[in-house]
Amino acid sequence: MRIHLVQNDAVWNRPEQSLKELDLLISNYFLNESKEGLLVLPEMFAHGFVTEIDITKNQAIILHNQLMILDWMKKTANLYNVIVTGSIQCLQGGSLYNRLYAIGKDSSLETADYYDKRHLFSLAGENIHFSAGVRRSCWEFSGWKLLPSICYDLRFPVWMRNQADYHLILCVANWPKTRSYAWRSLLIARAIENQSYVVGVNRVGVDGTGTLYAGGSMVVGPDGAVLSQMDDQKGIKGQDLDAHALAVFRRAYPFLADADSFTLTSNSTV
Repeated sequence: MRIHLVQNDAVWNRPEQSLKELDLLISNYFLNESKEGLLVLPEMFAHGFVTEIDITKNQAIILHNQLMILDWMKKTANLYNVIVTGSIQCLQGGSLYNRLYAIGKDSSLETADYYDKRHLFSLAGENIHFSAGVRRSCWEFSGWKLLPSICYDLRFPVWMRNQADYHLILCVANWPKTRSYAWRSLLIARAIENQSYVVGVNRVGVDGTGTLYAGGSMVVGPDGAVLSQMDDQKGIKGQDLDAHALAVFRRAYPFLADADSFTLTSNSTV
């Protein structure tokens, strides 16, 4: 599978401008890159990590932006023959979610795969305005099984534990520069303990709160080796993942067979 890691500088609460800048970045990239695979965008890639939202007063704006961003994802998937994934603010049933979508050229918005962020970042008040997801599920594309996750989820290994149900962890984030060491360390740890590829995609730039982001998007192999890493600049980087190499590694080191069995509770389902 070909993975395209996108680091953008989301314009704070201005999705139209963010999408225009992404159009330019992506179109330039695909001038010299094969049009296939998975295009991975950061958490809240179109508006930044905006968490203080009055749903009652801003419902019309949220719904407008939600439909606009989803339409852009669909058009981008069609144009470049890729599956586009990234998280957005999503209003459904009167609740607001930090929702990670996966949209391909043949997807309908009604049936597209999605994952709602389970662990809300209370330090920034995300838990006050957003609702937590309760469903842990895997996506499947071209024979690959992916575990979707969003930013803060990365700190909770039980939620992400491989129960022989995925090949790849996908983590999209707005992870500040001040905790870059934790970002890198946790991505590597999740790869080693789950004998899985890990793809972590983070934003760059400064957001509306003055928080600095240093990118550092990376792909980690099942042995913990960093296969690809980006710097602190806007850009896109491609990386191929090898399903055969993963299978060979797991057969040679069948550590997961000795793992403790468990069932997730606390209103969560697997």
